[in-house]
Amino acid sequence: MGFLTVLSLALSANAQNSKDYLVVVDRIPVSELRWVMTQSGDHGVNAKSYWSDSMEQTFLVDPLNPALRNQASINYLRLLQNVSTGIVDPALVGVDVKLTKKKFPTPVELQTALAAAGQNPNVLLESMSSQMPQYLALRDSLRKMNNACVNNLWPALPKVKKTLKLGGKDPIVIPLKIRIAQLGYPMASFDNVYDEQMVAAVNDIQWNLRFKPDSKISPGGKTWKYLNVSCQDRMRQIRLDMEKLRWFPQYVEERYIFVNLAMSYFSLVDKSGGGFYSMSFRTINGRPERKSPTMKDKIVYIVINPFWVVPPTIFREDKVEEIKNLWPWEIRQYFDSRHYQVWNKSFTQRIDPATIDWYNMDPTQDANIYIRQSPHRMNALGSLKFMMTNSYAIYLHDTNQRELFAEPHRLLSSGCVRVEKPVDLAEYLMKGTEWDRAAIERYMAKPGEVLDKDTKVQLKQQIPVYMVFLTSQLSSDGILRFAEDSYRQGTRLLRLGAW
Repeated sequence: MGFLTVLSLALSANAQNSKDYLVVVDRIPVSELRWVMTQSGDHGVNAKSYWSDSMEQTFLVDPLNPALRNQASINYLRLLQNVSTGIVDPALVGVDVKLTKKKFPTPVELQTALAAAGQNPNVLLESMSSQMPQYLALRDSLRKMNNACVNNLWPALPKVKKTLKLGGKDPIVIPLKIRIAQLGYPMASFDNVYDEQMVAAVNDIQWNLRFKPDSKISPGGKTWKYLNVSCQDRMRQIRLDMEKLRWFPQYVEERYIFVNLAMSYFSLVDKSGGGFYSMSFRTINGRPERKSPTMKDKIVYIVINPFWVVPPTIFREDKVEEIKNLWPWEIRQYFDSRHYQVWNKSFTQRIDPATIDWYNMDPTQDANIYIRQSPHRMNALGSLKFMMTNSYAIYLHDTNQRELFAEPHRLLSSGCVRVEKPVDLAEYLMKGTEWDRAAIERYMAKPGEVLDKDTKVQLKQQIPVYMVFLTSQLSSDGILRFAEDSYRQGTRLLRLGAW
């Protein structure tokens, strides 16, 4: 395969454009390209795929070799594209990723960027890489983890032979404390005593592993396995998450919402006007069989006392199955007690649920009817819904199961994101309007009250929402946390050649 064809495939450009791209970088010395590509692992990519051992051997013997020159230019351009737009096309990952491949700069745009970088290939690479805070934090974590790997500072842990708990003494506590401190947890003493700081760290880790903390490390248990994951595997985890973040715009806005789906956590950051405001709390999002999508959208309006129209998947797989377990004379009571109604597709005619043959319902029949729940405190969406613009019926909302926020395992929804502090969020988003907190709460349905209408409030200032399934995250407290890949996105990315 000729070099122009390779470049054309790598840059998704035609042959003429490929020549134009090569012209942009052909004056950069091969030695400089070599240095950039050998150091590119800092961006979570495989440096060997850009500057191979065979290229190194050729360079040491004949640094002016024309074939090496061409290959170095091609690979550097591919590196620029991979770091700026991602290695994998997100559209190929699965239905739970609602993103498309970002555009790579045209040759003219790339030439302008290189000039702005002072013809320095490393400065150009840095200027094109993601500047999302989450990406930069993971990049820093990757550097530290790589240093631990290279210098043998992350050895396999000794096996725990007995359950370790508060006040206990055991020589194995010392390497466990070192490992916990490497993750960023505070640790004042590195003796053999299982102390309060160990308990706090272990509880946090167990919560992140989605089970009720018991403050103990048991032989062969999940907590020990979490701490004993190799630095190579943790680096791979971080790299895959960096790849996901490359699918998004290079910069985040001054104010935005970031939902880490893997850790079921919501963060809002507002740096507008030179100030700083943040808000964070727990979420409940999609279970593995009904994944919340990785996507970017924006909240455009809020609904107070929303109706809930049962989505098709929930209709078919949940509601119809529930109704099939009822006696015919129980059906109307089932609907009335939950404040459900059945409507035709255009919502112009209400249908008596007892007249529908639920027991022999064709899977396609739900396209002609809807189940809708009236606004009330125990509505599935709670009292507030935060509407976005996507066509997938994905939004943020309150819930009637608030007790679930106290659970460590919160991959429980059918795709939408339930928020722990909906009134706080609504108050912030409607700040500066007549909708202060008192007004919002005054409009919300009272206990036992069932309404026949909702209230929509358009936002004067819409806010971007990033939803990403990140299994690694450097939090604001300086702790590097990891979560299980319940959505199997990492496995899919590896199959697509992300590393």
